[in-house]
Amino acid sequence: MSPKKTIFVIPGYRHVPTNKAYLALSEILKSEGYEPILVEIPWKKTTISENTAHFIKTYNKIKTRKKYILGFSYGAMIAFLAATKISVDTLILCSLSPYFQEDLPKKKVYFRSPIQADRYNDFSKLHFATLAKKLKAKKIHLLYGTKEARSLIRRVNDAFARITLEDKFVQRVKAVDHNIGDKRYLETIHQIAKILN
Repeated sequence: MSPKKTIFVIPGYRHVPTNKAYLALSEILKSEGYEPILVEIPWKKTTISENTAHFIKTYNKIKTRKKYILGFSYGAMIAFLAATKISVDTLILCSLSPYFQEDLPKKKVYFRSPIQADRYNDFSKLHFATLAKKLKAKKIHLLYGTKEARSLIRRVNDAFARITLEDKFVQRVKAVDHNIGDKRYLETIHQIAKILN
């Protein structure tokens, strides 16, 4: 029997793999023959570049025939950034956060702490249009809820337009806000998991 398809799940900011939503997602993925690896990200006092480097170390430890990455929100940003450096069969970006250079406000921003300034500085170097050309994924699925913030919906649609892969798909999850644990969101992911090869 061939090794299972491994899917890495990167939670949203400050979320942990034991959150109910990710455990439910894990069960859905297992039911479709995947081996989910729920990634714990050390959020405290780290930038997105550091979070991405941490994830890549985890990713590279696993040897398997097929590798997929699913990320939610900030975790979708980490998944996207990682996929510009490592090869992946399919990338599933759920509610991609609008924190790329193009999304940041043009006016001066003030920070309450040094780590906030570090994070913002890190985001300001992430030019989506440039990064999109470096993607090493064979296929990409983008999802968002129709009740999410306008800036996030704009980021997802811009991402879809700029990604040049032939196998790219975008799905709107009706009447859902920023919540991967919503049954309708999980059901949409389930439908995608069924058709991935």
